[in-house]
Amino acid sequence: MNRVKECRNCEFNFDGICVGNSDLYEYGESITDDAKCCENWNANLDCFSYEIYNAPRFLREAYHDCSISYSKFSSLLDDYVNGKSIQISIFDALKLIYGISMVDIAVLLDVTFGVVYRAKTKGFAKKRIEQFSSGLYIDREILLNCTTYNFDKLRQSNKLFWSQSNISEKLNTFPDWKKELSKTISCYLKCPINFAREFTRVDKLYWNADMPLDDFTESEKKMINYIIKHNNKQDVREINYFLDIACQPHLEVMMVNKK
Repeated sequence: MNRVKECRNCEFNFDGICVGNSDLYEYGESITDDAKCCENWNANLDCFSYEIYNAPRFLREAYHDCSISYSKFSSLLDDYVNGKSIQISIFDALKLIYGISMVDIAVLLDVTFGVVYRAKTKGFAKKRIEQFSSGLYIDREILLNCTTYNFDKLRQSNKLFWSQSNISEKLNTFPDWKKELSKTISCYLKCPINFAREFTRVDKLYWNADMPLDDFTESEKKMINYIIKHNNKQDVREINYFLDIACQPHLEVMMVNKK
């Protein structure tokens, strides 16, 4: 993403006057070169909005969930933009590179959604490590401690994963818990059951109207477009959807306030 730290997009630039008291300008001094930047730089509103809507998905969702502060988010974004290795949940990495969700993983490994949910939130039980590692074609080390440095290796694993015979059919099977989820979603979203069956593959998403759809999965895009279409396209501002540990869906749709 294009993220340039300059005086022109700093929150301490008040109509061309520095109110941050830095090594470049004293408090109240006129900014003569807004292409410069000091160590006290902080994003102004426009820059902040651009960051939180265009940062890599795993960072913007962590910030939206209040898992990290803005200062931590900004620091990690700096590292990511500069090509440094940063931590990422293996499940976020799999969604990004494989295009699969926790629901898909549960179906493929023939476990309940709760097993996968606990692995993401509490860590892998020892008895599950080999099952996840072999089933997803991932080295144990990467499974347990994934960073953005591992993306190239995961892309190689992704090719092996999708080269399996009938993998698409396997991922689209419906164990009993997934059948119940499809019925719940159908009632919850008031959508046809064939739509609900597609939406069962979505485990979690946060979408804002200012976000590009590029890094959402195909099932997520379909869910977003369905919700927008059935809530008046011009009115939907944000969509927040997730499955809890019991595989129950939760949805919050924020509408544009009309005056």
